[in-house]
Amino acid sequence: MAIKQGDPALLTYRYLRVAIVAVVLALFASLIMQIVADHGRLASGEEWWRATISSYFYTPVQSIFVGALVSIGTCLIAIKGRHGAEEVLLNFAGMFAFVVALVPARLDASMCTSEPYCLDVPERVTNNIGALLVVGGLVLLLATWPRRRDLGSIAGLDLWLTWLTWAAAGVWLLVWPASFVAGAHYAAAVLLFVCLVAVAWINGTDHAVTTQALERLRGLSAAAYRVWYRWIAVVMAVVLVGGLATSMILDRYFPEFFPQTVFVAESLMMLIFVLFWTLQTIQFWDIGLPARARSGQD
Repeated sequence: MAIKQGDPALLTYRYLRVAIVAVVLALFASLIMQIVADHGRLASGEEWWRATISSYFYTPVQSIFVGALVSIGTCLIAIKGRHGAEEVLLNFAGMFAFVVALVPARLDASMCTSEPYCLDVPERVTNNIGALLVVGGLVLLLATWPRRRDLGSIAGLDLWLTWLTWAAAGVWLLVWPASFVAGAHYAAAVLLFVCLVAVAWINGTDHAVTTQALERLRGLSAAAYRVWYRWIAVVMAVVLVGGLATSMILDRYFPEFFPQTVFVAESLMMLIFVLFWTLQTIQFWDIGLPARARSGQD
């Protein structure tokens, strides 16, 4: 049975998807405004364009940066994907977005002394991530209880992976807090992008989507959408790997040459993801989700 246009579930799905695009664009607007302001305010030779998007945590962009990533994380978890890998990847991407938001990137100590947003970062990380782990544990309990019988079979693999990730984050924070503050942001950021690449690839290889009445699609044909998604996944993967490799080489051998490499790679990854998300939103605008996601079948 086709979904009616006025269906509250369909409208909620649309709002969640559009919200992700909106908050990403808001983040870019805030970044551009800050870059322009710094360029006009700072003297020649001073850093007016920071090396990473994450380092803008230590600027007036902080509220938008944290709010955008927390919003994206919430939406990714709330939105249901295809039963199986896509659903799990969206949930993990949402969790990693929280960590990227709440654990700031490291800033050089000499720079941090003049930044009003640098104060008490370890204490804030412990408080924020601690609260996230406590509430996350409760949510996991609520999610696990109805599926407790799945824990003894392959059907419960996603639950085990989620619990192990939750426990690993907790142990890392409690046992090695300094290491967590220094490295959790980067680990979560890379894993977030890996999850998004995988989600795009899954959409590009799903031949179950058709143009039948139940799967009426807007915009392109189902085959054309798959081609777009496969190319998006490949380009995102190339940008991710290429950006990391280039950054490490430049940091090691040419530290003064274009330090904004990671900023550019992050920006490209986010903009390409917005393209993917926008296309997918248009594709399923009328039906909300592919039939396999609605039915929960592989």
